[in-house]
Amino acid sequence: YYTGDISYKNEKDYKNQIDQILDTMEYYNMNAMIFHIRANHDAWYNSKINKVNRQLSNVDFSKFDPLEYVITEAHKRGIEFHAWMNPYRIATRSSASSEFPELEETIPAEWVKDYNKVRIYNPALPEVRQRIADIVADLLQKFDVDGIHFDDYFYPSLTSGESMNDNAEYQKYGSGQGIANFRRANVDAMITKVKETIRAVRPNCLFSVSPQGNYD
Repeated sequence: YYTGDISYKNEKDYKNQIDQILDTMEYYNMNAMIFHIRANHDAWYNSKINKVNRQLSNVDFSKFDPLEYVITEAHKRGIEFHAWMNPYRIATRSSASSEFPELEETIPAEWVKDYNKVRIYNPALPEVRQRIADIVADLLQKFDVDGIHFDDYFYPSLTSGESMNDNAEYQKYGSGQGIANFRRANVDAMITKVKETIRAVRPNCLFSVSPQGNYD
């Protein structure tokens, strides 16, 4: 996994950082890089859906594509490139007394759930599942990605006394099932839709998910 101390000072410095990482991986005979390209509805590439990651704010994408460079250099060394994405998460904050960043115009407010420490896409909505699938399709259409890897694909872990606040969605979409099963089914539907999208756009691309241990 690479969670990123990579910064973009300029093109030469960026390439040097990437080359050092990939050279080290090659030396130790590592065969796959899992690179964090989407943490909070942002993108380590020029996306038509997500905002560009703030670390790339000074990149001229018409002259240089940072993600294309990582993928090309990885493949030169026989290393697979897997894109690590957080599907639901939009923003985080330290506590409920802090402010979330202003919601982007590309995200309808009715698609969002705010909790004490995290703002997410609402997993219960079919429109959200389609949005996540569209993000994956956009990436696969642009880049030679070998795998998609999801983290934080689940409903959020809440702080003490906090409610999931999804009774309205449960009444609309629950179809008589228990609310816990309803939530699990929403996540299942998103994963299925993304898998179908990957198979349609790039059939040989792998799809993996890191589940969260939850004793409850």
